[in-house]
Amino acid sequence: MDGYRVDDSLGFLANRLATAMRYAFEKRLEEFGLTAPQYGFLARLFEEDSQSLSIIGKSLYCDKPTMTGIANRLEKKGFIRKVRDEEDRRVIKAVLTENGRRLRDVLRNMAKELNAEALNDFSEKETKLFKSMLKMSLDNVLKMVEGGVINV
Repeated sequence: MDGYRVDDSLGFLANRLATAMRYAFEKRLEEFGLTAPQYGFLARLFEEDSQSLSIIGKSLYCDKPTMTGIANRLEKKGFIRKVRDEEDRRVIKAVLTENGRRLRDVLRNMAKELNAEALNDFSEKETKLFKSMLKMSLDNVLKMVEGGVINV
């Protein structure tokens, strides 16, 4: 044996962390009838309202059918409206409704609290370093994907 253990794999650890955080967050989102992907969609609109579904999809690494489904469910729940872009009628944009805007602060605080709990034993310096290293690793993998080294 070469000493390699899957439990030490970066991908395995990152996936386990993401899965655990998603589960914990979805438990908190239940009271709003939302899922983590729906929150991600709304979070992009909280940052900048009135974005095209394709732009939101790219930022969340989701394909068009997935984005359309999420948008349809959020529209049905009354959190967004889908509107055609006035300059390019082929483009569909998502716009927060008043009900959607009301969720902004409470959902952002929930996300911040979960992040704080996940980083509970980290110092501020360690937190910054950890996030920086995660971003660097993500950038490295994305370069491989975009450079054609990995076919996705």
